[in-house]
Amino acid sequence: MILVAAFFLAWNLGANNTANCVGVSIGGGVLGYRRAILIVIVFVVVGAVLEGWKNMRTVGEGIILPTASGANPFSLFPQAALACLISAAAWMFAATFLGFPMSVSLSTVSAVVGVGLAMNLTHPELVFGLQYSKVSAIIVSWALNPLFSALLSFLIYQIITAGLRRIKNLLRFNQVLKALILIASAYSAYVLGANDVGASLGVVQAFFGGPPQLVALFGALALAAGTMTFSRRVITTVGSGIAKIGPTTALAAQLGAALTVWCFVQFGMPVSTSEAIVGGVAGAGIFKSTATVSRQRLGKIALTLLITPAAVGLLSFAVALLLGI
Repeated sequence: MILVAAFFLAWNLGANNTANCVGVSIGGGVLGYRRAILIVIVFVVVGAVLEGWKNMRTVGEGIILPTASGANPFSLFPQAALACLISAAAWMFAATFLGFPMSVSLSTVSAVVGVGLAMNLTHPELVFGLQYSKVSAIIVSWALNPLFSALLSFLIYQIITAGLRRIKNLLRFNQVLKALILIASAYSAYVLGANDVGASLGVVQAFFGGPPQLVALFGALALAAGTMTFSRRVITTVGSGIAKIGPTTALAAQLGAALTVWCFVQFGMPVSTSEAIVGGVAGAGIFKSTATVSRQRLGKIALTLLITPAAVGLLSFAVALLLGI
């Protein structure tokens, strides 16, 4: 049952967060849908296997304190892992169905916090609660993530446009721009695998143990299934619903978001690729021209991301109690 729930969560991750890798590139008219999906599938697997363990360790071992015997609570209570996966997957599915970008990192971390509080309530003699210093550090990283992404996207936009202006041949200009966007999309997919696959399956790794690379590969394949079957809605929102963007802006937003998230991954901080790409698109769009940004759409997405931690935390707390944790 845990593997089924884990597959469904990673499937939702592919359905929703594929847009974070290629939504702006498709919206900017640079990548076709099929080529974009292929890029995502290949590089997500690479990123998940090579670096997914960093966030996997944080989510699975760094949020809830060990038991009195030093054991990981997820290894003792399969209901805990199941409650986390069900809650995060349900929230992700609802967001994807409505066409909103959603963060699996926000959802999964919040679910773990909710389950940790439930276990501390029902088994205080075993589970000592949360590592609040780690939770606080993650929350701070969530707040900084879209801000850094917006700033980086603006700076990258300035650098790229200055460089491209030196290319006088139109054909050469288009070739260089498309090559850069392909590289940015591949890098974004790599970061998605490293950040989101690791964060989404941290509780699975904590429960089963074994090499984290196998868990990451399982998650990446499930993500690929979601990418191929149900990713169009959110791609449309990110690609054209937030801002009317051109290829250069798409490239800046993509690179700014990916670089921001990758930096957080190096510290084991599972942040939101959805926040990062929304910040990147908004940053590049706002600095380029305020008229290009759909403030109403952006506000709705921001509100959804803001209420996610509390909503998923409460949901996982309730599910854990219902499952008899």
